[in-house]
Amino acid sequence: MKILIADDDKTIHISFTKPLVNKGHEVLNAYDGEEAYEKAKAEMPDLILLDVTMPGMDGRDVCKKLKQSVDTKKITIVMLTAKDQQFDRQVGFEVGADDYIVKPCSVAFIERVLNKMK
Repeated sequence: MKILIADDDKTIHISFTKPLVNKGHEVLNAYDGEEAYEKAKAEMPDLILLDVTMPGMDGRDVCKKLKQSVDTKKITIVMLTAKDQQFDRQVGFEVGADDYIVKPCSVAFIERVLNKMK
């Protein structure tokens, strides 16, 4: 499966990239919202792990734009964020997120999402 990790925190990329690659997934990385949006359009990943708070375009805007496009609306988007208030979750789902995971979390949470996608 092709997975795009979009987060400005390099620790997240380090924590998730190697375990996901070791499980046979192709992992792409983006470090801000604009880069995430452009990579998603160009690479068409199966899953995007998308942080909410990033420089430039935030994750909510990225999600909304991707879900509004005919070409990218079927990409599974999981908000992976430290924003854990009910309001934050509600807005995430309103802009089209398929799931919402609060950081910090382990790779096991990501594997749960991957298993649901099979």
